[in-house]
Amino acid sequence: MNKPSIATAILLGAAIAAAGARPMRAWAHAFPSGEEPKVGSTVAAAPTQVMITFDNPIEALFAKLQVTDDTGNDVTAGAPVRSDNKLELSVALKPLKPGDYHVKWSVVAEDGHRTEGSYLFTLAGSP
Repeated sequence: MNKPSIATAILLGAAIAAAGARPMRAWAHAFPSGEEPKVGSTVAAAPTQVMITFDNPIEALFAKLQVTDDTGNDVTAGAPVRSDNKLELSVALKPLKPGDYHVKWSVVAEDGHRTEGSYLFTLAGSP
């Protein structure tokens, strides 16, 4: 049986060490860093849009943002729009009545990882 030469063993060891020393790519999922209206807030005036700011750039093609009332009716007034800086996603709203509103979002970060979530806000007043 042939034994590996010392040169082969050194090359193999160097290759393993080099592979282990490569910097790992940072996986930058996009998570909300701010919302308007804010999570769980009660607002006095009806917002005309919902905007979420993310901590990492998002892809426009895969961005989803929907707002529904407490009976499940969609109250968005168009498609979501990503800002030029790629960190904000907003959607215009139809005129809102007092009540609870459910915001549901889904985005893909530029690194290809999807994140999603939801939250509630309330428009004050008598329904």
